[in-house]
Amino acid sequence: MNRLAGPQIGVAIGFALLLACVLVSTLGFHLIERWSILDSFYMTVITISTVGFREVNPLSPEGRLFASIVILAGLGTAFFTTTMLGRVILEGEFRGTWGRRRMKGRLSNLRDHSVVCGYGRTGRIVTELLQEDGYPFCVIENDKDKEDELRESGYLFIIGDATEESVLREANVEAALGVMALLPSDADNLYLTMTAKHISPGTNVVARAFDSDAEMRLKRGGADNIVSMHKIAAHRVIQGALHPAVEEFVDLVTDRQQLSLFVEEVKLCPGSDLAGNAIKDAGVRTRYGVIIVTIKKASGEMIFNPDANTVLVEGDTIVAIGEKAKLARFLKGCKPQR
Repeated sequence: MNRLAGPQIGVAIGFALLLACVLVSTLGFHLIERWSILDSFYMTVITISTVGFREVNPLSPEGRLFASIVILAGLGTAFFTTTMLGRVILEGEFRGTWGRRRMKGRLSNLRDHSVVCGYGRTGRIVTELLQEDGYPFCVIENDKDKEDELRESGYLFIIGDATEESVLREANVEAALGVMALLPSDADNLYLTMTAKHISPGTNVVARAFDSDAEMRLKRGGADNIVSMHKIAAHRVIQGALHPAVEEFVDLVTDRQQLSLFVEEVKLCPGSDLAGNAIKDAGVRTRYGVIIVTIKKASGEMIFNPDANTVLVEGDTIVAIGEKAKLARFLKGCKPQR
């Protein structure tokens, strides 16, 4: 629950009590002194506020006693209300300042993370999947209306323009594994790609494209991978219509609701037991129970469906498919062994 809920409720109660005090006091002066409603309201205001103006008319003994009660009740209610209001303002500012500093500190400590630029429909799904798989990430979103939603999600986030260099640096893009350009226009995604590559040329940039012309521009701008949502949809439609078995397999690999197979990629690090061994000798199938689908060499050459005699070399990027637990064991085997 929001920590400010208590003071906020107190402010509402305080204003309600203050209004009740004004109404009761106005009615009391009207009945006791037989004044008009306007005169009674005026007397109530100057009594509660203690401004020291003259009374509307001389007060009777009963009126003076009632006025004393009004002063005590009014001052007490006003003090309570202003105290609660001050707490809301001060605590809100403190939480905002402290929260921003804490967020900035956590962002500066991020390493090997993803920077998700754009928290729209696609961005939400991406962050959910990253969260499920336990990958570190932060979100950059320019719409301030989404700040509360992002804060409640618990994600690391920045409210700002992802095309600005200062914002990307705040997201520690220099230490990021990748940047996901999911902004609402091709022009923004292109500018973001160029800015990210200028800051950190080695960072992998995946950009969404809305039309075919933008794909070429994004490629020239430095995007490592370009995702065309329309092409993906078209391919899935064709696969479903002409190759339903293939489509069923793709769903098996990608559907998180009934997921049994995962696809992962990993770079073969120096010091790994797998390096320098052929696939059959490394025990990829027998020891780890996974299938190597593709090997990307350091030169950029892609080897699809490598045979059992293919030698695994340090620096190779391996794409493998298998069950989650087995893949995790294989990924660990690709790292240096102590």
